[in-house]
Amino acid sequence: MMAKYGACLFCLSASVATLAQAESLTISSLGNLDLSYVQPQKVASYEGSPLPAQVEILPGNDYWISTPENIQQISFLVGQGQLVTKGQAIVKLTGPEVFHYLAQVEAAGSLYQLAKSRYERNKPLLNNGSISAEKWREISQDYFSTHLEYEHMQHFMEIVKSTDATTDSLVVGTPVAGIVKLNQVNGPYMAGSQLFSLVPSDSIRVKVSVPMSQSHSLSAVNINQCHIAIESMSAIAEGAFVTAWSSPVPQECNLLLGQQITVIPEYQKAVYLLPKNSVFSWEQDSQVFTKTADTLTSITIDILGSTPEQYIVESDQDLSQIQVLSQSVAAVKGIMLGLGGE
Repeated sequence: MMAKYGACLFCLSASVATLAQAESLTISSLGNLDLSYVQPQKVASYEGSPLPAQVEILPGNDYWISTPENIQQISFLVGQGQLVTKGQAIVKLTGPEVFHYLAQVEAAGSLYQLAKSRYERNKPLLNNGSISAEKWREISQDYFSTHLEYEHMQHFMEIVKSTDATTDSLVVGTPVAGIVKLNQVNGPYMAGSQLFSLVPSDSIRVKVSVPMSQSHSLSAVNINQCHIAIESMSAIAEGAFVTAWSSPVPQECNLLLGQQITVIPEYQKAVYLLPKNSVFSWEQDSQVFTKTADTLTSITIDILGSTPEQYIVESDQDLSQIQVLSQSVAAVKGIMLGLGGE
């Protein structure tokens, strides 16, 4: 075989430069080279190279609960990251400030009721001109300010499950279901401090940075056979990458909030599967030899990924109906490069 290969190259030496420039060869000029071909398999999607990702909260979707007063003692009744139902007890607040706050709520309610009665009593007098506009402004201002103050306190009291005057304590529950985040586990807890936050289950997503060149075709990610669809893609690049967010993470995926993971991206794009021995390098490009009648022509392809036996490629041409050389590829390339024996 090698002798015949060398003889073939010797016979063709005068025309090698022309053949190389044309990047094609007639099959008859290859002598007794053992040639065989495959037909590329066209697929609608493929898995790419692994990408780093993180399980995060979709920005702006967590629900924050703050303490209304300075609190001496905090006792959490659930653990970090625990899934809770709406109304479930989360934390116990203890200290004299608790009694003071409850007294403030009661006083605010009384002031509001007084201001409301005065407002309703004087409204008919405004209509018949019995009170001045200035006096009505004062009555209205008092009514609305006490109303806002009382409503503000009531928002917190709506999630208070119980109070205990003996121990100066109250128990706070959850306004919504979700995963608990204890954002400040050590005191002091001053007025306005974040007690905890709740992350709705449907706000837990996989955040992954994907190469811009492949971002438009990313359809899902695979984590240990758990497939999660991609829901949104950022329109702002970060270097050569863009950020993609998945749809809500199913519980059966067993992922934890904040977990660093590696995902297999799934791209929805028509590509081809080729044996690795069909692909060769030519002038810094990846190429294959295609067969047309009695001619082998090299065409450029892009390698997007690989399996143990095949490359995942794309091409400007439809390869699904084309025969691609799969044997003696290096020898044919050598002939095109003018590399032969004596």
